[in-house]
This record gives sequence, structure tokens and C-alpha cells, in this order.
Amino acid sequence: MSTAVSTGAVRAGVAFFGAESLNRVSFLRNDLEFVRSSLEHASTVFIPFVQGEAILSRGNELGICELKLQDEWFSLRPIVDRLLPLLNTEAARVQESGANLTFLGLKEGGDFSYKSQYRGSPYYAIDFRPSSTTLIQSKDLGPLLQAPQANRTSVLEMTNAQASLYSHARMYLDWLAKYNYCPGCGSVMYPVDAGTKMQCGNKDKNVHCNVRDARVNNVCFPRTDPVVIVAIATRDYSKICLARSKRRVHDTVLYSTIAGFMEPAETVENACSREIWEETGIKCHDINLVSTQPWPYPVNLMVGCVGLVDANGTDDKIDLTHDEELMDAQWFSTQDVVEALDKYNGTAVVQFREDITFPGKTAIAHQLIRFVCDKYKRSLASL
Repeated sequence: MSTAVSTGAVRAGVAFFGAESLNRVSFLRNDLEFVRSSLEHASTVFIPFVQGEAILSRGNELGICELKLQDEWFSLRPIVDRLLPLLNTEAARVQESGANLTFLGLKEGGDFSYKSQYRGSPYYAIDFRPSSTTLIQSKDLGPLLQAPQANRTSVLEMTNAQASLYSHARMYLDWLAKYNYCPGCGSVMYPVDAGTKMQCGNKDKNVHCNVRDARVNNVCFPRTDPVVIVAIATRDYSKICLARSKRRVHDTVLYSTIAGFMEPAETVENACSREIWEETGIKCHDINLVSTQPWPYPVNLMVGCVGLVDANGTDDKIDLTHDEELMDAQWFSTQDVVEALDKYNGTAVVQFREDITFPGKTAIAHQLIRFVCDKYKRSLASL
């Protein structure tokens, strides 16, 4: 029985950056025969990055560049041929090779087949970081170095499918570029399992390394930083608390939900309650998970929640003197927010009043605000 992923259209309600168009087949990453054969196949797609940022598509539609081995614009064949012998060796380190390479998955279509069971077009991301001492040098990259690159603005204007593929690639490549030394002994690390894990390079068995010598998890895995993000509402959903950060966001006055990094040994619920109280002074312990969103700036997983508060004059009282991270926080009428969302035309921000905006549709904060508004409208309909 063949294994492939159904691509189709991105289903409604999928978070921006959260569309999955590839079958990651993670169990094949440590199969060197699979990695070699997929890297050499004509249907394989490579997403090129230069110094950590993706190259934009050369087509009319805004998206990321996708290259085949023998692409007419730029052939990757000579580069891949030079990288193949380095797989799972210290020479694959970007400081020596000049490139980080990572396997993303199989996409339905294409004629690649492995063991007559796993079919699709293999997708890889490759980040070129050449120097005068690396195997791959600037002269080998031709037009890639002059090609326009993505930025946050352009990525947020892409389709969800393209932005999600970008996010998938960027998170792996960012990790490969940053983590070069073993946290156990300080030795160099090198990529293994098609660039999805890092192996300690310490070969001296007389030197103990609590990473290399561990019975389990004796490799380093990609880092993902969980962030809780929570919309605060009264129990009847008639009011929603939104806050303005002291950090400048665009050229607009932006009010949004509360967010913060999770801490060790902390549940999602406790993290939400802590962040709410630290930033707004509001006491909230009724936390409900709504949705999640990958966020590639740099490697976050946004855990979206709604916190319900008793409007009793005590628990819902705003006090910004604890953390002092916020410039302002206010309780807004949910009905007013509903009316603003009804007029929203899909731009980067929602215009609430002339002097206040809310996050646009690519942010999970927008989805959480809309969730509260939908709950409020349903409560009115049930009266």
C-alpha cells in the first residue's frame, strides 16, 4: 500500500503558517539510502535560502522559490553532488560545507518511490552560507545571490500553503544555523538524519558528555519555544480585554491579546493565568485551549486560549503595575468589536476606531478575538 499525503486545498480554519502539505515521513530521515536516493531524484524540490532567508519565486504569484536539480535558471546538481558524500559527517557542518540542508517531506505527485511504498516529490530546504573557506563558495551560487529575498511583510502576503512551507523550512534552517556546539561538552555538532537532528562530534570516550552518552535522546533536536496567547473575556462574552504593548508595532496603535513564553514545569493553563495577572492584574483561572499556530520568528508555537473572568469588580480589575510591560489595557464592548470585524476587508490590521486597530487575519490573536465575538453572537441568538 503506498503512502502519500493528500494536498488539496487548505481547509478553512487552519492557522496561518499551520497548513501541512507534506507527509513528513519522519521515520525515513535516518535511512541513509532513502536520503541519498531522494536527493538525487529528478522530481525532488529544493527551497533555497541565502544567509537564513528564502528566495522569492520568479513567477507572477508571490511565493517562495522552488528549484529542481536541473532547473533552467540555476542547476543545483553540481552542489548536491558535492554535498552527498558529506551526509552524517562533521564535514557537513555549515562552517565547512557552506550549506545547511534539511528534509521536509514528501508531497503527493511526482514519480519518486521508495521501497514501492512511499511515493511523492521529496522536498528539501537548503540554506547557503558560503565563505572563503567552505566547500560551497559564492562563485558556485550564481544568480541565487542576486535574487530578491522574502521578508516578513512579503511572507504574510503569501497564500497559507506557501507561508506554511516557508515556516517549516525556516524553523529547521534557523536551528541548524544557531546551534553548532554540544550543550553537554562543548564539542562541535554536525547534522544527521537529513538535517533534522544534531550529533555531538566528541570522539574521546574518556571525556564524558551527557548528551552523547545518554541512553536515550543522545542527539539534539530542533528547538520550538511555546508561547501562550490568550484572549480575556467576561463569562458572558459581552466584554473583551485587549492591551497595547510598549513595543512599537507598525505605525499604528495596536491593541491585542496577552502573550508570553511558557516557563519550565508550567502547564498551559497556569502560564495563561500567570501572564494575565502579571501583565493586566486581572485574576483569571478558567482557561480554555482554542487553537495553535507555528510562528517562524524565530521558532515559536503559539498556544491560543481564551480566559473567562467573573465581572465582579475585583477579578476583572485592571492593574498594570506588576510587570509594567503594557502601555495600556482596556475592557472593550464585544458588540463594538463585532461591528469592526464585520467591516474588516482582510488587510494587515482591523480598523476599530480611528485611533485603534486590532491584529489582522494572519495572527492567531485575530482568530482568538473572532472566537470571543462568535461566542458572544451565539449567546445573543440563544436568548
